[in-house]
Amino acid sequence: MDTFISYSSDIKRTAGKIKAYLDNYGFNCFLAHEDIPPQTVWPSEILKVLGKCNLFLPLLTPDFTTSFFCQQETGFAYCRKMEILPVMISKAPMGMIANIQALRFNKKQFEKSCWKIIEHVAKNTSLSEPILDALIKEFGKSGTYDDACERAKKLLNEFSFTRRQIGKIKKHIKNNPQINETKKARDEILQFMKKHPSFFDDKFVKWYDKKSRTHM
Repeated sequence: MDTFISYSSDIKRTAGKIKAYLDNYGFNCFLAHEDIPPQTVWPSEILKVLGKCNLFLPLLTPDFTTSFFCQQETGFAYCRKMEILPVMISKAPMGMIANIQALRFNKKQFEKSCWKIIEHVAKNTSLSEPILDALIKEFGKSGTYDDACERAKKLLNEFSFTRRQIGKIKKHIKNNPQINETKKARDEILQFMKKHPSFFDDKFVKWYDKKSRTHM
């Protein structure tokens, strides 16, 4: 998935941090001040990137409303009927996107606010599949019992998955001892198995139940 972050120059550091966070979860964000090479003609490069992006993420501030480029980018995204998720840093949506519900972003709760973006896209848009793939991959790489517990709670029973994705999750439960040995994630994992009985037969559930009961 390709994401275009539209922002005014006054928050380019915040925009850079948001890009870095979201890129860990399959967003593949474009940020003009980081991704446009030297001596490139900006308007043509912006149009080229907008033409291939799937998600438009405007970071709304007072300066955004007066930025010529931000308004042009927003108009292009709107006319292209891109998936648009306004992110309200300090200003409500305006103009052509005034009727689109914005997601509130609190810079003092940076990770929580970034997670809200991830959660919304993974739950409510046609672009969910690559985001969920990234979350499942992260779950599979859990390196501690605490990681496995935290990621199981955030992932397993919060989203709708394809059959392919459920199969991936099953492999991670089977192969990663940090996941299948911790008692902390038992409730979430057993609930997930119960929701998908065609993937988790009695033999697998009994194996997991025994495995997780005998460890931390």
